[in-house]
Amino acid sequence: MSKFDQIIMARTDILKRIKNDKVIDDRIQKYRLHYDYLKTCLDFPKEFKVDRSKYSDWKLGEVKKLKFNYWWKKIGSNIFGKQLDQVTEVKTTKQSNSSTFVEIPLNVPTEYAIEKIRKILQDKKITTKSTERFRPLQLQLYLESFILKKKNLKLVKIATELKKKRLRIFKTHKNRAVMNEDQIDNMFPSSMKYEVVNRIIWRNHTNARKILLNVCKGEFPGKYS
Repeated sequence: MSKFDQIIMARTDILKRIKNDKVIDDRIQKYRLHYDYLKTCLDFPKEFKVDRSKYSDWKLGEVKKLKFNYWWKKIGSNIFGKQLDQVTEVKTTKQSNSSTFVEIPLNVPTEYAIEKIRKILQDKKITTKSTERFRPLQLQLYLESFILKKKNLKLVKIATELKKKRLRIFKTHKNRAVMNEDQIDNMFPSSMKYEVVNRIIWRNHTNARKILLNVCKGEFPGKYS
């Protein structure tokens, strides 16, 4: 992927997170996974004690009974959406530590002006890079492994079910699926040793449990590896 394509995708991603002049700080997929893990914690209250003070705005009674899309529309988007300030033309010489004022000559090309503004903002903003690597597919597989293990399935059977689900998703979503057909084939190939399959599934289950315990404390995903 070229640098240009990466820039376009980054801009598109930002625009997707803005609706009705509200911006969502993170990808909605992350909130969806956090929700699924929390819902699982609530499904097993004897094993996972959720700190309800960490989720006072989430309305846990609704979390327990609603699918994510309904909960997000009704509750979640209001919790995580931040109202954007309107962009307006300002004529002032006032100086501020929290704002910057830009004068744009009307004879410069629009794209040139946008790039210059972006460079000014990047230079002024203090950014904090997270060391956490968010891997949604892995997090989803961990949770699915945990739930299937709760159904008393053997580890090899869990691997089979995980692969079947990815195939169903691929057939339904095609190019929009996270994994393509080759990746699914290589997920648990027939040549893979029984012990290796068991080890992978057990690790999935263990990581899921650690994440679920983190979620109980209001953290997602938190440290788990």
